[in-house]
Amino acid sequence: MFEGMTRHLFKTILNIDLPALPRMTWADAMKYYGSDKPDTRFDMRFVELHDLFHKTEANRPESECFTVFANAAYIGGICAKGQAVYTRKQLDALTEFVRRPQVGAKGMVYARVEADGTVKSSVDKFYTQETLREMAHLMNADAGDLILILSGDDAMKTRKQLSELRLEMGRQMGLRDPKRFSCLWVIDFPMYEWSDEEQRLMAMHHPFTSPKPEDIPLLDTDPAVVRANAYDMVINGVEVGGGSIRIHDAVLQEKIFEVLGFTPEQAQQKFGFLMNAFKYGAPPHGGLAYGLDRFVSLFAGLDSIRDCIAFPKNNQGKDVMLGAPSVIDQIQLDELRIDIRKK
Repeated sequence: MFEGMTRHLFKTILNIDLPALPRMTWADAMKYYGSDKPDTRFDMRFVELHDLFHKTEANRPESECFTVFANAAYIGGICAKGQAVYTRKQLDALTEFVRRPQVGAKGMVYARVEADGTVKSSVDKFYTQETLREMAHLMNADAGDLILILSGDDAMKTRKQLSELRLEMGRQMGLRDPKRFSCLWVIDFPMYEWSDEEQRLMAMHHPFTSPKPEDIPLLDTDPAVVRANAYDMVINGVEVGGGSIRIHDAVLQEKIFEVLGFTPEQAQQKFGFLMNAFKYGAPPHGGLAYGLDRFVSLFAGLDSIRDCIAFPKNNQGKDVMLGAPSVIDQIQLDELRIDIRKK
């Protein structure tokens, strides 16, 4: 039904006949694109190089190792076809791009594949030509291609940094054409994610999302790997809709609350209304919430949904049309029992 609506919109508004939307698991989206909303208008998928470089580092003394790679938990690269013509100035600009606080990488390694197959790299002095050629082979890089590599001690964080670099290269190479559309479903999200602040598992979506039926036994043994029956529709790297199948069984819902660290008393206090409702029976149910403003921005070729929503907020969270936030009347503060004191 939801996919049918999307096809109808594309046909009616843009006269585009969409094929059946492919499905990609969350695990593959993160492994190959570093994002749960991958832009699949262009390829440039990640290739993991950790095993290659660690095998090389293991066979030589520490003084000869490239410590950035030797100590990394994750090493991954992308291959930009035909971009070995990038100058040193352009490569330095890319390095500065990944070092920006919004991206957060410490640096970038690059390699060019020459016309004769020789690989010229910014880490030439640490690796033999044999190792560099093997890297190019793993990257499926041909003569004239440019390889860009990031590494770090946190695999998930480094993949997200590499995702930003991939998108920037896609932009520079003209591969992110706003008139071309690539749609897909991202499925099988994790049920939980670890919170360093809380020091416990947290619901990635919300605690009422149903786990995949085949993963329910893992709630007792390894809840961190349990997959949710959740799904997102993604178009051109933008999440246009998300939803899930909801829990409709009281026993399963109690188990989910237990994994999240709620005592039975806390669960009853916070969610008793739901647990009591389950006693009367609830059918399997689910849905999806569309962001229609996101559809509008995509169809109009806009870079931001701020250009097509009624009361957009700027980067500081201010509504310039309404002048909000503004001064609050004392009568409103009194009603809410809020006392503001200036130091």
